[in-house]
Amino acid sequence: MAAAGGTGEGMGLKHTVFFVICVAVGFSIVSQANGANGMNLFVSKKTLSDLEISIESERANLDSIAKRMEEAGRKIQEYEAIDADAEKSFYGALVAEAALYRSLTAASRVHGPGVSVTLDDSPQEIPAWADANAFIVHDTDILRIISDLSKGGAEAISINGHRIYSGSTIYCNGYTVRINGRPETRPFLIDAIGDPANLSAAMIGPSSYGLMLGEYYGLIFRVQVEEDIVLPAHAGGPEVFRYAQRVQDSAGDAVEPSR
Repeated sequence: MAAAGGTGEGMGLKHTVFFVICVAVGFSIVSQANGANGMNLFVSKKTLSDLEISIESERANLDSIAKRMEEAGRKIQEYEAIDADAEKSFYGALVAEAALYRSLTAASRVHGPGVSVTLDDSPQEIPAWADANAFIVHDTDILRIISDLSKGGAEAISINGHRIYSGSTIYCNGYTVRINGRPETRPFLIDAIGDPANLSAAMIGPSSYGLMLGEYYGLIFRVQVEEDIVLPAHAGGPEVFRYAQRVQDSAGDAVEPSR
């Protein structure tokens, strides 16, 4: 009987210890759950894979940045190695390049050989049955002359002292033609710089628009070859682009247009 009692006490102790362990494990689970704020403690294989990809991407970015820094360091060393004469030459090249871009954007005065074109209303008496509008200069006539000059290789054009550039406007406004926003009246003097032979051919060739104006409508159309013409700069200065931006390649360098 004593042995049986001892065995019962041992079993009771085991049950008590087991109960305490279960309670401790339960508290541990609850504590971890509270610490995770209800988040799933399980990390999926896909999550680990995504993290690995992100880490590799960051490493690649760091390598790219390191290469750019190394290239920038080499350029700085090259610039520092330039002597005084070479530095002047380098500065002169930059100034010349800037002047070229200013001339291309009509931001500076230019001169050179070319032609001067005079366009004016017809001096003849207009018949009563005819349309008077056909005997005066319109904005479309000026635009066609500019188009022919451009096809003839004109590098710079001005009309009545107004430099023509990519943002120029030419349109009729009553009895005047507004050029770059300012009213101009007849006669219209169009100066163009370029190869005089090509420009003359574009103006007086068989299919030229100017000759048609003179022959069919009696408008005054004269072309004079000039050895040196001075064209003014655009009064508004260089163009400012709000939307057009230079194209950048993947390395961040500007992409020059193909020729």
